Amino acid sequence: MTEPAPIDAMPTKQFFVDMLIRDIPLERAVLDLVDNCIDGAKRLRDPASLDFSGLWVKIVLNEQSFVIEDNCGGFDIATARDYAFRFGRPKEARVTPFSIGQFGVGMKRALFKFGREFSILSKTHNESWSVNVNVDIWENGPDWTFDFLTADTKANVPDSARGTRIEVSRLRPEVSSRFSTQWFQNQLSELIRVHQRQFISKGLEIRLGGVALTAVDLNFLTGTVTPSLEEYEENFGDVTVKVKIVAGVGPSSPQTSGWYVVCNGRVILAADRTEETGWGRATPDNRDVPKFHNQFARFRGIIYFDCTSAELLPWNTTKTGVDADSPLWQRALEKMITSTRTVIDFLNDLDSEASDQGAAGPLAKALASATPTQADRVTQKAPFKAPDKERFSGPVMKRIAYSRPETQLVSLMAALGLNTAKAVGEQTFDAVYRDKVV
Repeated sequence: MTEPAPIDAMPTKQFFVDMLIRDIPLERAVLDLVDNCIDGAKRLRDPASLDFSGLWVKIVLNEQSFVIEDNCGGFDIATARDYAFRFGRPKEARVTPFSIGQFGVGMKRALFKFGREFSILSKTHNESWSVNVNVDIWENGPDWTFDFLTADTKANVPDSARGTRIEVSRLRPEVSSRFSTQWFQNQLSELIRVHQRQFISKGLEIRLGGVALTAVDLNFLTGTVTPSLEEYEENFGDVTVKVKIVAGVGPSSPQTSGWYVVCNGRVILAADRTEETGWGRATPDNRDVPKFHNQFARFRGIIYFDCTSAELLPWNTTKTGVDADSPLWQRALEKMITSTRTVIDFLNDLDSEASDQGAAGPLAKALASATPTQADRVTQKAPFKAPDKERFSGPVMKRIAYSRPETQLVSLMAALGLNTAKAVGEQTFDAVYRDKVV
C-alpha cells in the first residue's frame, strides 16, 4: 500500500500577509521602521552613551508613496539574505545590544501594510545591495524568497552614504488616503516625538516631511519637592536587566500625566493612566490606588528597562504595551503602584489645601517655587519627599463666600473703582478689619 503524500499545512501568502498586518495601527508600523533605523545607529555608536550626533532619519509620505532613509550604517548582504527578510528572528541571528527591534516582524509587517510594491537599498562601508518586490507577483509565486536586484560585495562607500533607503509604492487605498492628510502627519509627528524622545534628545535628527522633530519635554519638579528614584537589577542567567523607577510631580497637565514605560530607550506606554500601570489597583499592603482623574494631573512616573538582550524586556510584539504576564513586569508593577500611592497622598493634600486656600497655600507656593527638571537628569536615589510646609507657611487662609443684590454690588464696584466682585469683597473686608480690629 502506497503511503499518501503528507498533508500540506503551509499558509497561503495572501492569508499570511493579511494576518501579519491586521493588528498594528498604521502609525505604529511607521514607528517600527524608525526603530530599525535607531538600531542601526546603536550598532554605529556606543549604545550605553547614546550619542547620536550627526545621524539622521528622514521620512516623506503622501498619497503616492512612503519613503524612509537614514545614514545609520546600513546592513550587509548576509544579514539581508539570512535574517532581515525572515518572518521572525532566527536564534542564530546577530543581536544588536540594547536593540529595540527584537521580534523580526517590524519591517516586513510595515512594508506589506503600506502597499503592494517596495524597494530597499542599503549600503555599508564595503557592500551595497538592493531588492525590488512586486507583492502581487510574489504572492502568486511558489517561493517565499526575494531576489536581489543588485549585490556588490566590493563597494567602497563613504561614511556619508552608509545607510538604508526604503520606498513603498502602489499604496493600499486606505493607507493612501491617510498618508495624504495633514491630520495623520501631525499625529505621526507627535507619536515620534513622544516614543523616540530619548534618541532625539541624544542627537538623532528625525525629519518628517522636511521638518526636524523635537523631543517632547518630560519634566519633574525638583528643589522644593523631591522625586523618588529606585534602581535595581534582575539577573537571567548571565544577562542582567537594569530597572529604574522615577515618580514625582510635574506641571499640571492631564494630557502628559501618568506612567511612561521605556524599554531600551523606546517609550512603549506614554502618559498611561490605566489599570495596566496600576491605576485603580491596590498596593502590596492593600492601600487602594484610585482611578485617574484630573486631580492627579501633576503625577509623573517613568520606569526604564534596559538590557543587552531585548527579548527579556516586558513589551509586546507591536511595542504598544507591556507583556502583563512577564514576571519581570509583575515585580516592577508592585513597586510602581507603591510609588503612585505615595505621590497620590501628596496630591490629595494639595487638593485639600487648594479647596480652602487656593494658590496661597504653602504646598501650592512650594510647587510654584520648584524647578522643572528633564526626566533624564533625575539621577539621585531618594524616596519621594513632599515640600516642607513650614518653610512656605504664612497666615492660614480661609475663603469667604456670600451674596448681595446685584444692584448694590454694581454700585459699590463703581464707588470703589473695582471691576470684580472678588475685589470688592477683599477691599471691604480689609477696610472693616482696619476700622474694627487694628
